[in-house]
Amino acid sequence: MTMTSVPTTYALTDQPAWNWVEALTEFTAATPTYWLTATHPDGRPHTRPILAVWSDGNLCFACSPQSAKHRLLTADPRVALGFTTHNHDAVVEGTAERIVDHDALTSVATAYAERYGWAPVPGSGEFTGPEGAPTAGPPPYRVFAVHPSVVYTFPASETAAGATRFTF
Repeated sequence: MTMTSVPTTYALTDQPAWNWVEALTEFTAATPTYWLTATHPDGRPHTRPILAVWSDGNLCFACSPQSAKHRLLTADPRVALGFTTHNHDAVVEGTAERIVDHDALTSVATAYAERYGWAPVPGSGEFTGPEGAPTAGPPPYRVFAVHPSVVYTFPASETAAGATRFTF
């Protein structure tokens, strides 16, 4: 399931719900700080800021195979990602799946180069290259796509749509 699938939409208040196509367009145009939350085996949350990109309708991110994020995602792929656009606060809940396909890695690498000026090199199931990610230390990096189960949006401006839940 990608974010380009058409979800079921629910208004969370008496304000009109947001349209998914408009939401996805706003999400992909924004360059927010994303906050990833994974879960420790004992249930404690592990929340960190990350650089994420939208690629082929998926919210994607990279992390070192030695990082706590990677260890936690390998044990339990359930995640939440929070971020703010110019009009909305959003939370994506779902599962993180590792991307190993070379074409998909190339698409994500291109998105990172366009969005952040960082140009990772797609390798054998991971990113490599001469330069490290701005926030993640030296390569290699494993790349994940978040497959949503639910997305919540909340108005962050006077012109924003009402609070909405999108269920996939």
